[in-house]
Amino acid sequence: MKISAIIFDVDGVLLDSNQMMIDLHRIIAKKMNLRVPDKKEITSLWGKSFPELITSIWSDVDPKVFKKNVVDCIKKEKISCPVVKASKETLKKLKKMGFKLGIVTGRPMDFTIDHMKNSGFDLKLFDAIVTGDDTKNHKPSPDPILRAINLLKVKPEETVYVGDSLIDLESAKRAKVEFVGVLTGDVKKEEWKKNGVKNIIKSVADLKKISQNKNLSIKQKNSSSLFYLVLVFPFSSSS
Repeated sequence: MKISAIIFDVDGVLLDSNQMMIDLHRIIAKKMNLRVPDKKEITSLWGKSFPELITSIWSDVDPKVFKKNVVDCIKKEKISCPVVKASKETLKKLKKMGFKLGIVTGRPMDFTIDHMKNSGFDLKLFDAIVTGDDTKNHKPSPDPILRAINLLKVKPEETVYVGDSLIDLESAKRAKVEFVGVLTGDVKKEEWKKNGVKNIIKSVADLKKISQNKNLSIKQKNSSSLFYLVLVFPFSSSS
């Protein structure tokens, strides 16, 4: 079936913001006299909604209070989110080719909109934006991706989700959409493979290599779970 929509996670996929977010969580924890988590503890929760991430680390902390401290810190220190190289150009090209584009992120809506705009993304390119504020259940639940699919008016089998975390992968599996793992997050190629991911790219910049042929389709090979986007993505080509 032809691929009609490509949905993206934000942190570690479009924005090279993972290290910044790790540092922010640790800075605010210290400021609030909380236990300071290590990198692995924080990154293991990537993909969850912001409130879930906070309460998973500090069960007695009000996420709204933590969020206010994060926002204040960002404004005071004038912290910006680096952009994954060529991601903006890639989105424009995919849009021109006729693909519907979406975002599914565990970030709050205001974080998403502000950081994407401040980083120079044209939000008009996206036909659907689903954040941690939009569904009762969050990744790894399939609900956020399914909500985006509904807004995009496509079918799961016509959809690809691009993510950088194992929680993204689980959400995509449960939503029954094809998954593409990027290496711009904290999951390495070997770990993607260990978890059965066949579609691995270095970054969304690889999607710029897409063919000019708009009649793209996916086909299953040898009854395996691996799908190939014909003439599209250089899957599993990363070194």
